[in-house]
Amino acid sequence: MNTELSVEELIEPLQTVIGVVEKKQTLPILSHVLIQLKEQTLTLTTTDMELEISASNKIKSKEEVTFTIYAKDLIDIVRKLPEKTQIKFKIEESKIYLNANKNTFELNTFNHLDFPALPKTQNTSVIKIKQDSLKELIENTSFSMGNQDIRAYLNGLFFELNKDSLTVVATDGHRLSIGEVKQNNDLEERKTVILPRKAVLELTKLLNKSTQDTAEIHLSDNYFSLIDTNTKIISRLIDGNFPNYKQVMPTDFSNTIIIDRMDFLSSLQQASIFVDERTKGVKLVFRDDKLSIFSHSERGRAETQLEVTKQEKELEIAFNIHYLISILEKLTTTKVNMVIPGGENKSCLLSATDDESYQYIVMPMRI
Repeated sequence: MNTELSVEELIEPLQTVIGVVEKKQTLPILSHVLIQLKEQTLTLTTTDMELEISASNKIKSKEEVTFTIYAKDLIDIVRKLPEKTQIKFKIEESKIYLNANKNTFELNTFNHLDFPALPKTQNTSVIKIKQDSLKELIENTSFSMGNQDIRAYLNGLFFELNKDSLTVVATDGHRLSIGEVKQNNDLEERKTVILPRKAVLELTKLLNKSTQDTAEIHLSDNYFSLIDTNTKIISRLIDGNFPNYKQVMPTDFSNTIIIDRMDFLSSLQQASIFVDERTKGVKLVFRDDKLSIFSHSERGRAETQLEVTKQEKELEIAFNIHYLISILEKLTTTKVNMVIPGGENKSCLLSATDDESYQYIVMPMRI
């Protein structure tokens, strides 16, 4: 069985799906990409049994054929060839031969019927959201996700869908990010899911490349899927109860300090030069409408100072400096609210002064 594809036809869908393929797989076929040519459409699919991505595009070939090929080798070959190069595929029972210009490559193949697919979803709820809004929600919250935490439900992004809003939440137990967009959802009741970290990262890549205005999200009891014109991503959901994020929200707003965001960010970035890499802690001292920032390590120490407004109490408090910097980099307004109720175990809330679409909670630390 023979067919022919150009580098130009292969490269974009291959780059879209390659992120799912792990270096080490429990099943050899999971290191392969499923390639389907049908009705002048090329479709590439990869899966790790938890996440599946398919990407399609129109092609010139009228051949109809399906086969698998080792994904990492294929993309390495394709990336090193000029865009207009035609690649001839000679498909045999266990081998595939690729001819490009005067070069020949031999790769393994498996029976395409053995390529696993995630089950069809049932009892699915469908919502539509502007792609830009979904992309912004994920980018402004997902940095707070856990990474290989023993509590699996922290290693993902929590989606809460109500009739009039979509809320996205991420936490690693030390910080928490909340994003919300108001929109009408065709839902009979509230629905919540936890999307795994790997799926979140691949979804972000997909949204960055997409040119569509609207995203269509399908949610069932066990699966999340997003369907674009040429791409489809399906992921199993994390089974677990996400923490009640509303419980860590401050209830005492009497000490809400207003700070210039860029001044605060710049001061923290300067202080980070001398932060102890073991503790990553920075001390904030609020006194006389001024914020003094102190950091020290074996190499030296730093003190920076800036003016604040609406300070009600004098207090000292310490945080992980990288948590504060990452939040201030996500916020885009000139001024930020910093709610510090006081007390060692009280959470601090950061948000824009004129917009509460995004709220960030950081727990204080001892240094």
